[in-house]
Amino acid sequence: MPHSRLGVARGTWVGGILGRECDAWRVGAEDAWSVVVGVSRVSVAAARGLGRLDAALEWVASAVGSARWRLAVWLVLVAVLTVGAVLFGRAHEYALPWAGLSLDVLATAPLLLVPWWPVLGLSVVTVANAVFVVWGRQAWPPYAVLSWLIALAAAPLLLRRVFAVSLLVVAEVAVIVGAVMPESINPRPWDAPITEALAVLLVWGAGETVRWRRETGMQRAQAADELRRARERTAVALGRAEVARELHDVVAHHVSLIAVRAAMTPYQVADVSPGAVQAFEEIASRARVALDELRAVLGVLRDQDAAAQHAPQPGLADLPDLLDGMRANGMPITAKLDGGSPLPEPVELCCYRVVQEALTNAARHAPGEPVEVMLHRRDHDVVVLIANHANACATPVTPGFGLIGMRERVTALGGGVRITTDETTFRVTATIPARPA
Repeated sequence: MPHSRLGVARGTWVGGILGRECDAWRVGAEDAWSVVVGVSRVSVAAARGLGRLDAALEWVASAVGSARWRLAVWLVLVAVLTVGAVLFGRAHEYALPWAGLSLDVLATAPLLLVPWWPVLGLSVVTVANAVFVVWGRQAWPPYAVLSWLIALAAAPLLLRRVFAVSLLVVAEVAVIVGAVMPESINPRPWDAPITEALAVLLVWGAGETVRWRRETGMQRAQAADELRRARERTAVALGRAEVARELHDVVAHHVSLIAVRAAMTPYQVADVSPGAVQAFEEIASRARVALDELRAVLGVLRDQDAAAQHAPQPGLADLPDLLDGMRANGMPITAKLDGGSPLPEPVELCCYRVVQEALTNAARHAPGEPVEVMLHRRDHDVVVLIANHANACATPVTPGFGLIGMRERVTALGGGVRITTDETTFRVTATIPARPA
């Protein structure tokens, strides 16, 4: 049979690599382009209804997942494509067999790398097939054509946008360059460039559509999860609001009775000593202050639609009054307050509440024992230390809601609370950022 080597007849080195027997070469060309035309027709049909194509591409993408059987199926598929491309090349006798068969392998086998190195695998497959498109369309194995389309479809699903678009550009540029190559170098059917360009756009666009649908689904799932959490938080907030309203009603009622009773007792009981009258007045005054603060914190929950009316919140400037009031009740307090320049309102309020709660605990658990209060302003935070000396501190102290609330209040500003105890001393140390977090 007369030989017609593509490299010898046409005088090109690349053509020599892809040269073959004339009759077998023509039969192979017809087979290859029948596959290309068939794939293009399938792509056109799939473009009219992307559901099936999406499902196929989803399967391709899922093959890269962690499931072992899916990975095995993917490896078997790539092996079949590689073996088919090599057998196709051996059947058509390349002029330089080692170079032609190497190109067949590079056009299919790197898909094996996709589960681990998708950029490398898809890039090599795309470039190797671009060589066929530019210099040897009719020597292009059908299995390499299928690998090319798979790589282009998987690129938007597995790669970052810049790499996926780069592979699309490489494929389309190869089609354009191959279309303008002389027939003596790259023989081709007249409709091959159009078919290839459309096939590239369709499979890449289908992969992009699947990626977009996947991201949209993830965003919808995330939005639904956020909505569910928001509803849960709303339900919890409503429950807490109900509890707070009940607390306001009950506590406000009893504190009001205490204030009224303390104020009226000196007038209802005869022969009350001046010291007792002063004590009752102090009780009534403290009860009214507590009632005002309670209403300022919880009163707004009575009517959520009404504008909140907040009373001025206490700060560092109010600490001396707080300490004087506790001293008047018989608590010996040694204080060293170094607040420095004014702090943000939440920080000052937090410092005040920490001192207030610690002094309340000291008055409850160690009445009459000496208490040390220190407030020190540093560069970036404020340290509040309250220590009460009492033999009762040897008894294990169970943190109550006051200490829990103190810790939550400080933590909300980005600080921390440390509580230590020894045989004679109970210490509360709070470190609060000068600028709330």
